[in-house]
Amino acid sequence: MNLCTKIRQVDISKALGDLALTTFVDSGGTNGHVAQPWWLDGFVASLDLGRVNHAIVRKLPAFQGIPPHIDPATGLNAGRRYHVPLVTHPDVTMRWPEDGEEHHLEAGWLYEVDYMKLHEIVHRAPIDRIHVQVNAWP
Repeated sequence: MNLCTKIRQVDISKALGDLALTTFVDSGGTNGHVAQPWWLDGFVASLDLGRVNHAIVRKLPAFQGIPPHIDPATGLNAGRRYHVPLVTHPDVTMRWPEDGEEHHLEAGWLYEVDYMKLHEIVHRAPIDRIHVQVNAWP
């Protein structure tokens, strides 16, 4: 797998409408805010990613990045990691500093990302970044 693979375009219009009804809670530390809203299961099922281990909606406030880290591939983190950006900006990127790669994940696209290598979120934008994150066994 590449560090970041753009897989296919996804219809996010209903999810965007449902965001107004979504309540986020602070996850602590530098990970921003999270939600598991009522509409998430249906949205994730429509992605047809296989057996889903964990799904969540993540909101990272404007200008708040996530420092370099490696996510453990155990428990809820097990499986392949997918992202569907719902709200983003070109000045928000996912970077693998040791590998010299940096990618802007466009809204409305399904991506598979390597979370077991050192990575970070660089957030230089004046808007919140909101992604659906899914771990699944394809």
